[in-house]
Amino acid sequence: MGRSAPATRVKGGPADPGRLIDVAWLADHLRDPDLRLVHVSPDRRVYNKRHLPGATYSELHKELALKGTAPETGDAAREWLVPTPDQAEALLRRWRVGEGDRIVLYDDVGQNRQAIRGYWLLRLYRYPLDRLHILDGGLDAWRRAEGPTTTELPEADLADGLRVPVQLEERDDRLIATYEEVLTWSEESIRGEDGPTRILDVRTAGEYVGSDLRARRGGHIPGARQRLFSDFLTDEGTFRSVDEIVALVRAGGAEPGELRATYCQGGVRAALAWFALHELAGFDEVRSYAGSWEEWGNRDDSPIERP
Repeated sequence: MGRSAPATRVKGGPADPGRLIDVAWLADHLRDPDLRLVHVSPDRRVYNKRHLPGATYSELHKELALKGTAPETGDAAREWLVPTPDQAEALLRRWRVGEGDRIVLYDDVGQNRQAIRGYWLLRLYRYPLDRLHILDGGLDAWRRAEGPTTTELPEADLADGLRVPVQLEERDDRLIATYEEVLTWSEESIRGEDGPTRILDVRTAGEYVGSDLRARRGGHIPGARQRLFSDFLTDEGTFRSVDEIVALVRAGGAEPGELRATYCQGGVRAALAWFALHELAGFDEVRSYAGSWEEWGNRDDSPIERP
């Protein structure tokens, strides 16, 4: 598949542009006083070279390193990091986000998966849905549209006490899948034989069959179907239309009402697939399995399937 029409935005009221915003909307609102842009990237050199005016830098994975908890046990975890409410609030303070601010996340790797991981974490702690957004296509789309960039750093107004810090609510467990839940859905998928699967593996084909080993054990969760996460994106890195997203899932043996979880290696690609399915296409029952293969493939008791 090549280019396509953009994904349908989930619209709210006049002040709510939806979960996914385009460069035209952002260009019109770039100077809004309540706008907080977050440039998520594993490489600060890219941010230092160019970023959107006013954007704060976030190396999300490193910011959460050894600060998150495993969703099952509460133990410290490196790869499937799920922050506590206090840790998430501290993250927002570093991002200069105050109460009532509108957050737009983007990244510079062409697929927005790091930014969407940050989006999912904030959704997990119930950040207001009408104030949380992803820039479709990220920095690449902004540059293609010849949007302005800068090397200047934003003012730290939150640290100076000019904004009210955000207080997050308790975690919304309807958005996160646990090991036990995925195990149950795996068993249901197997019992269904040729029926719709409950689990979508969004890793590469090599990871799925176990030839690309990234944990102690290789393969996939029994009953899971494979669909590469980037299939939900166009060649330019923007999301496909809702009709295309649904067609891709159905072509892989899943149905909107049956699918329950997405997973990858460490939860980042799974979050992108979750965004496409849950936030854009309306698959309300879909959750992101935060532990993903980092948890499943390193356990001794987890069932594994290999061709």
